[in-house]
Amino acid sequence: MLFSCRGVVLSAALALAHASWAAGPPSGLELAQAPEDTTRSALAELIAGANALSGAGKPAEAYELLLSAEDTYIGTIEFDYALGRAALEAGHPDKATLALSRVLAQDPGHAGASIDMGRAYLALGDNVRARSTFERLLALDPPPPIRAQLQAFLDIANAPLSPPANRSFSQGYLAALLGYSNNVNQAPSQSAIFVPGLGSNFQLPGQNVKKPDSFAGLQGGMDLSRALNDTFSVAFGGEFLGRRNFHESDFNVGGFGAYLGLNAVKGAHAARVQALAARDYLGGTANRNLENLTFGYTGTVSPATQVLATLQGGRQRFVPGDFRIYDADFIVLSVGGTRRVDGTLSVFALVSTGYQNDVGGNPDGNRDLVGFQVGGEAILGPRLKATAAAVGERSKYDKFDLAFQTERRDLRRAFEGSLQYFLDRDWSLRLLASYAFTRSNVPIYEYDRAEGMVMLRRDFR
Repeated sequence: MLFSCRGVVLSAALALAHASWAAGPPSGLELAQAPEDTTRSALAELIAGANALSGAGKPAEAYELLLSAEDTYIGTIEFDYALGRAALEAGHPDKATLALSRVLAQDPGHAGASIDMGRAYLALGDNVRARSTFERLLALDPPPPIRAQLQAFLDIANAPLSPPANRSFSQGYLAALLGYSNNVNQAPSQSAIFVPGLGSNFQLPGQNVKKPDSFAGLQGGMDLSRALNDTFSVAFGGEFLGRRNFHESDFNVGGFGAYLGLNAVKGAHAARVQALAARDYLGGTANRNLENLTFGYTGTVSPATQVLATLQGGRQRFVPGDFRIYDADFIVLSVGGTRRVDGTLSVFALVSTGYQNDVGGNPDGNRDLVGFQVGGEAILGPRLKATAAAVGERSKYDKFDLAFQTERRDLRRAFEGSLQYFLDRDWSLRLLASYAFTRSNVPIYEYDRAEGMVMLRRDFR
């Protein structure tokens, strides 16, 4: 446990903070009202039983009691708040954040849930978000006794974590998917392409013309991290994907990758360096190897705002001999930020620029690119979350294409939206729709693709 002996101090301080603020919380931070006995007597008895177990020094039993009723009462503020506190006292801060997030999604001004969320961040070693939470609450000018307690929590968030060498974190997921694509091979819809250099039309082979199909697949991943001291931690993990078409097996796709990284957190600043190696497959055979090194930075400007910057450099090498003309080295710089608009909505925006150096003899030459990404996430209810994103990218190549009598220019756009429904704390069902298109002055590179899929996901924490 992160808190060790100081956990007693924190628990006592938290109890005082809850009792004091409940007597008169400031405007905008009203605590949830007690449920009506006539309509929620069963819930009241359940919470009372859990409180009795906790008071008798049995926090694990209190947590299990509430957890057994989660499917019945999930989404009820009183229950989720009691479950979050019980999870925290039982030594499950990761589970506590899930329950408390549901409380704050419905009542962003819930003072008790906000304080407990800060405690959970501390227990997870996430001092940056813990600090933001307590600073935000202090900025609301609470009564003096509560201010003193919040300041005590903030002091802990600002202090070095101890003992750092024992902190570790792991998470993973496994998902099954089923969907449909109107263009599984990302090919043009027209079979005849006019080639100015030849002065005539060129008939594309059947495999290079747009093909629709349904597909099914599996994907999963795992992330592990371990603290080295109060500033640095190591992280490693990997991900895989396998997607098979019902008919067009030549365009089955798959891949796997693994990374190793070093993270550093100091105050409101976080940085990472990460090495990645990956391979993808097309039609059941190895298609491309990818290696890159990433430097990333995140700065917390305010409790609701973060700035981001990422620099990536690496190389792609194709395995089939016919594709090796597309071998290249690349570097990409992205900068942007995220902002939490309120308790249920957050948005992000990034701009990027990059350069791809041809090393395989690509007839189009080297590539310059500029792009953007914008998107957001909204909590629509205790079990429902929506996400949306848009991507734009403009590419320019530096060689004159003799066949098409031009220097290649591409414009790519992609849009994606999803609804994710949480069946319980570990299982979720996601509906996803996407549309992407590329326009080019070299028509063999033009395509559009629309996809829809449903995904059943199991998270492990």
